[in-house]
Amino acid sequence: MLDISVKQMKYAVEIARCGSINQAAQNLYVTQSSLSKAMKELESTLGYAVFQRGPGGTTVTKDGQDFLQTAEEIVYKLDYLERQTRLRHDQQASINISIPRATYITYAFTEFFKEIQNLEQIQINFSETNSREAVDNILYHGFHLGIIRYPDVLEDNIMQTLQQKKLRFRRIWTFDYLLLVSRESPLAGKPEVHPADLKGYVELLHGDTSNTFLPERTDDPAESEPGKRIYLYERGSQFDFLSNVPTTYMWVSPLPEKVLKQHELVQIPCPDNRFRYKDILIYHEDYPFGGYAEQFYNVLLQTKDEIEKTK
Repeated sequence: MLDISVKQMKYAVEIARCGSINQAAQNLYVTQSSLSKAMKELESTLGYAVFQRGPGGTTVTKDGQDFLQTAEEIVYKLDYLERQTRLRHDQQASINISIPRATYITYAFTEFFKEIQNLEQIQINFSETNSREAVDNILYHGFHLGIIRYPDVLEDNIMQTLQQKKLRFRRIWTFDYLLLVSRESPLAGKPEVHPADLKGYVELLHGDTSNTFLPERTDDPAESEPGKRIYLYERGSQFDFLSNVPTTYMWVSPLPEKVLKQHELVQIPCPDNRFRYKDILIYHEDYPFGGYAEQFYNVLLQTKDEIEKTK
C-alpha cells in the first residue's frame, strides 16, 4: 500500500495549478524547501517523477498526469466534505466573503449586519481584495462568497472561467464609473467631465486591484494621460484625500447618497467612458446558496436600487 498523504496530494495539485513551486509555496503558506522535500518524498514513494523542473517553470510529466488526475478528484471530494461540515455549523452567522474596494458593497454589508447583529454567535471574515484573490479564496481558503468586477466586454471570458472553476454567480448590476471629487473641487459644478478636464489634478487609485485571472488587462474607464497619481492600499484613505484635497479625484462605482453627504463629495458622469462594468456575486457550486448569503444578496440589490433612484 502506497504511503501517500492528503497533504502531499494537495501540494502536488497546487504546484500543477501554478506551474511554479515558489508560487505554490506562497499560496500554501509553506516554505519552498519544505514543499520541495514533500514532493521528493512523494515521487520516491511513487517511483517516478511527477514534475519536471526547468528554467521555464515546473511542468507535469506524462506519468504525473495520471497521478494528478486522481489526486485532484480526491482533494476535490475532501474539500467538499470539509465545506459540508462547515455548513452544518451554520446555526450561527458564519460568513467569509471577499469583495472589491467598493463603497456601496461595504455600505450594503453594514446594513446587512444591522439585521443580524443580535444573533448569539456571529463569525464574519470580510476581505477587501482583487477579483483573482476573491476566486482563490473560495477555491482554496474556505470562503463562502466573493464579488468580482469586470468590464462587460469580457463577459464571455468571465463566464467560461467561472464554469471551469465550478463557480456559480448571481448578478448585482451593470454601471458606468463616475468621477468622485470633493464639493470644494473646481470640477464639482460640472454636469459632466472629459479626460481633458482632469489635467493637473491628482488621481487616486487602489494599488492592489490586479485581476490576473482575467484574460487581459483593461484600461481605466476614462482614459487619460499619465500624470499625478497616488496609489492607496486602504479604502478609507480615499475619503481623507478626497475630502481634504480638492485637487484629487477617483473613478468609482456609484455611491449611496448618504455616503456622499457624510464625506461632502459629489459624483460626475463621464460620457467618454470606454466600458460599462459589472459586479457579480460568486460562490462554489457545492455551496447551498440561501440563508444569510441570500439575505446579504437581497440587501445588495436594495442598496443598488436606492442608488439608482437618486441618480
